[in-house]
Amino acid sequence: MKNPLNQMRFDYSFPYGKAKCEPGWNWCPQPLIDYDLWYVVAGKGQMQLGNEVIDLKQGTCCLVHPNDAPIIEQDPNDRFTVIFIHFQIMDQELDQLWPKPTALPRWTSIEDTFYFEGMLNRILTILDGNELWKAEEFDCLMKLSLIHLLRLQAGETESVDASPKQKQMILQVVRFVREQGGRRVPHSQLAELVGLSPEYLGLLFKKVMGHSLKQYITTTRLERAMHLLTETAMNVSQIADVLGYSTVFLFSRQFKAHFGFPPSHFHQKSKHFVRIGQLAED
Repeated sequence: MKNPLNQMRFDYSFPYGKAKCEPGWNWCPQPLIDYDLWYVVAGKGQMQLGNEVIDLKQGTCCLVHPNDAPIIEQDPNDRFTVIFIHFQIMDQELDQLWPKPTALPRWTSIEDTFYFEGMLNRILTILDGNELWKAEEFDCLMKLSLIHLLRLQAGETESVDASPKQKQMILQVVRFVREQGGRRVPHSQLAELVGLSPEYLGLLFKKVMGHSLKQYITTTRLERAMHLLTETAMNVSQIADVLGYSTVFLFSRQFKAHFGFPPSHFHQKSKHFVRIGQLAED
């Protein structure tokens, strides 16, 4: 999927803020002159945009475009709390307003709101202050926020049948495996880490990651082996031992199958660079 954020720069404009909407509030502005990221923190209601009507609830994020004239009504018994951030999109190469229609999602329903709301609140904090490189940080945070929305949209189209909570469980396992450098850890221990059975963890891991847990552990261990070969003075036997291989032969065979060369090939290069460094110090 092509990244639509390439070449874009996000410049802040006004207004922005977080507000609890008053009784009787509705929003029917004149056509906008800029973009507005409009996010529902709490409450519910509806937005009419042209001929389309969108139900709004906690976690709904709308991207209102220039020349849009939205009409928003809130439920009087469940009033909105919203975050709104106005901005311009610039072509960063030409330093002029972005001339093309954007491929950014018009609206997204976010189930796991903690991460996204954290980014939006950070944007509001930056806008309220006068920090060094304020504009640059705003640009970065807006891109992170929109990348999150694009990933959610991509996830919907790819139909990965896993909840945000399940994905977080798998990411917790991924982090643990990487911290261990891919060393052998019983699947039962990984399953216990996230409160699942080993069988269900295996099924869920493949569903979310696209490959088996066993394959991921093996790949992580070989990547760690490559790091140790090229950036430390450890030899092939030592690396095979610390990474839990039963024999150097098994390690070398698995390494060559993955990288196309035996570990000795990279170890010799590593020693060459170490010698160059030592000579430079002398």
